[in-house]
Amino acid sequence: MTGLSLGVILAIVAILFPFLLSRFFAEYFPWRSLSKQRHGRPTVITKSYRGRTVLITGANGAFGSRAAKIFASRDVHTLVLVDVRDCGHLKQQILAELNEMKKPAPRILVWQIDMLSFAGCQELGRKSQELENLDHVLLTAGILSFKRQVSPEGWETSLQVNFLSSALICLLLLPRLKSSPENPSPPVLTFVTSFGIYPSSFTMGMPKQGSYLKHLSNNKDGLQQAHQYGRSKALLLYFARELAIKVAAPSAKQRGIPKVTINSADPGSAWTPLTDPNQKQLIPRLITNFGARDPQFCATALVNGVSASEAGHGKIMQDFDTTSYPPFMERKTGHVAQQRVWEELRAEFETKVPEVRSVFKMLCD
Repeated sequence: MTGLSLGVILAIVAILFPFLLSRFFAEYFPWRSLSKQRHGRPTVITKSYRGRTVLITGANGAFGSRAAKIFASRDVHTLVLVDVRDCGHLKQQILAELNEMKKPAPRILVWQIDMLSFAGCQELGRKSQELENLDHVLLTAGILSFKRQVSPEGWETSLQVNFLSSALICLLLLPRLKSSPENPSPPVLTFVTSFGIYPSSFTMGMPKQGSYLKHLSNNKDGLQQAHQYGRSKALLLYFARELAIKVAAPSAKQRGIPKVTINSADPGSAWTPLTDPNQKQLIPRLITNFGARDPQFCATALVNGVSASEAGHGKIMQDFDTTSYPPFMERKTGHVAQQRVWEELRAEFETKVPEVRSVFKMLCD
């Protein structure tokens, strides 16, 4: 009888194990998606950006700089390079490469901002007022930190740069988004997302009381900090999805919201100066190696994302296609978390950044 019971148990385990394993990977490690991206070779869909204005944050980064060169080589009229470091050398690289190809040079603006503070984001908002049109905004700026640090605003720095400052820049630029006469499509604003959200999801639980954002910001070094990049990107994805809903609401036009396409783009993984610290971490190194590809393909995927049609609104763009939201975000608890993130973010910004109050009023009232 004992042997029979053991046999039954083993049989049940054998039947359930593949199902449980597939559920585990679906929740924490999207290996099919990573494998597809690793072998993906996207090409730029849009042939010309003639007459258009493109703004890129994190323009000195591996993806941002390559995306800037793609736009420059395809007749863009105005290219705005934004970074905490001076992008003057990137501008010179672009001009030299275009000269070698005997192609006309775009107007290139170099704006230096500090995304560790709201004041830096506000400065970008003020600078953007000089732009007559703004067709494409690609928000690639981000940091990866394995040691906990606090920004001048009192937030853990990964949450500050990757989530709060990126969201604030979006809100400040939203009223500026306007297609150039040569652009037949609505302007597009694209956030950069990451598969790092998946393994971080089991640390994304909401506290019963108190601020959800402060709960995630008041983390500790070690496992929590190791997941902080993914958690910050999860918060940004919540914000992006909620913003897309509000921008597409039937009453949006009456409330003065411009017709825009809001989406997120997943570039896949690559070894870059941002991810190089993972070389010293066994599990992160193995995961990155599993999906890593040439950064040029990652940048191309982002260019396609920020060039998407209206059909891409609210979607996650991946190479030539769209992909689904992480499972935890699709559950009821995920939608509750999304509302909480939006409300807490609004309270923080309306307290510290008065100029976004009018934007929230358009979006929410």
